[in-house]
Amino acid sequence: MNLHTIKWFAKFFTSLVERNGRLKEVQQMKRNMSWHEYRPTVDKEIKDWLRPLIDMAGVDFVVSGQEKVPRGVPVIYTPNHASAFDIPAIVLTAPDSPIFMAKKELGQIPFLKSWMDAVDCVFVDRANKQSAHSSLQNAIDAVRDGRSLVIFPEGTRSKDGELGQFRGGAMKIAMETGATIVPVLLEGTRARLEETGNVTAGTVYVTYLDPIETTGLTKDDFFAMPQQLRALLQNERDKQKAVLSREIKADIVE
Repeated sequence: MNLHTIKWFAKFFTSLVERNGRLKEVQQMKRNMSWHEYRPTVDKEIKDWLRPLIDMAGVDFVVSGQEKVPRGVPVIYTPNHASAFDIPAIVLTAPDSPIFMAKKELGQIPFLKSWMDAVDCVFVDRANKQSAHSSLQNAIDAVRDGRSLVIFPEGTRSKDGELGQFRGGAMKIAMETGATIVPVLLEGTRARLEETGNVTAGTVYVTYLDPIETTGLTKDDFFAMPQQLRALLQNERDKQKAVLSREIKADIVE
């Protein structure tokens, strides 16, 4: 781990501690207000915390397709998952303010768990079927209540950057709520940390694909959807790679 990475993680944790006073105010708001009322304040706090960290990391986002995301209704975002930087990529670029389904291990990090609770994250214990079922129901209730949700269909981060197998949790939530699914392709997040073990400057490409309406779909449709979503993201990835390859060849010719 290089010095820049050590400094970045030190800033990550010290900035959480520094915002503890604001956290207490947010927790008070959450106890006394509906989520519609306190959510804008919480969103601002989270983004104000994340942006300096992303700037310090030297990461910039190139975003496309935001205009495709339906407004004023809850949606279920289904990004691929390869890095810890996937979460800020969505938080800082999504046109609304979604909550996340997150593995329970993140809830064991001091101070971070409190903020994740403040933004209504749903923690999932994948090793406990009963707990996982309860978490899924909590997510369904949140979407029914009007909140957009981010769920990583792979369930865990890719070890090599390739797309893993997609699971059916997002489809179950969509089937129960009728919410629109928005696939999201994240490219470049793994290179920002997991690829080398060091925080590395560079560009992250965030592509919001065409939304998928789920009202009226059959159980068979939902059963087939995980592989269809994976294919959509893989096709978009292949298309982007082909465009980049053509651009590189054009530059060489010039």
